[in-house]
Amino acid sequence: MNSLRRKVTVSLSLGLIAVPHWVQAAGDHGEEGPFSKIKEPLPTATPGKIEVIEFFWYGCPHCAKVDPMVDAWEKKLPADVAFRREHIVWDSRKETSIHAQIFATLRAMGLLAQHQPAVFDAIHKDRINFREESAVFEWAVKRGLDSKKFEAMYKSFGMQAQVNKMKALTNTYKIDGVPKFIINGQFSTEPHQAGGEVQVFEVINRLIEQQRVAAKR
Repeated sequence: MNSLRRKVTVSLSLGLIAVPHWVQAAGDHGEEGPFSKIKEPLPTATPGKIEVIEFFWYGCPHCAKVDPMVDAWEKKLPADVAFRREHIVWDSRKETSIHAQIFATLRAMGLLAQHQPAVFDAIHKDRINFREESAVFEWAVKRGLDSKKFEAMYKSFGMQAQVNKMKALTNTYKIDGVPKFIINGQFSTEPHQAGGEVQVFEVINRLIEQQRVAAKR
């Protein structure tokens, strides 16, 4: 990190753009580097903060593997970073809509942190098929959730609106693979591109630092 600061300082003193060389290289060559530059930057939802979004899918084994790492990483984030998860919705996969509705319901009920790991386990360990809503409600009962409240929330207009919003976000950000992380509406990266599950967080942290420096110019 000290070497990064030195490079930034030199660039500023020379009147150059204060971006590390590895950012310039990867940005110029698209997905040849550990991340990709979004051609048309997208607006962020939290003005004054560096936004990071993780797009994921409950049915994705890679997302299940990364999820506890995301939790650990999130706990160490500084105050100037706003992080959130968004579930993808693909028209080609019916279950992604149902999975997104589970996510939206748990989030609205304030139960996401407590039950998200269990959703991954239900799909990848217990092999529960969430293609039908009846399976979702049976799972909720087994988890000890208030079945009436959960089902009412799940079926509410608000949750369907949330699913539609996640579908729109999936299309806006052109998410064709998960897990994928979007940094400040300008860059994207994912584990296989960054070199692994551990490395992807190193790349995200570097991009956060780059955005922090750029904001001070």
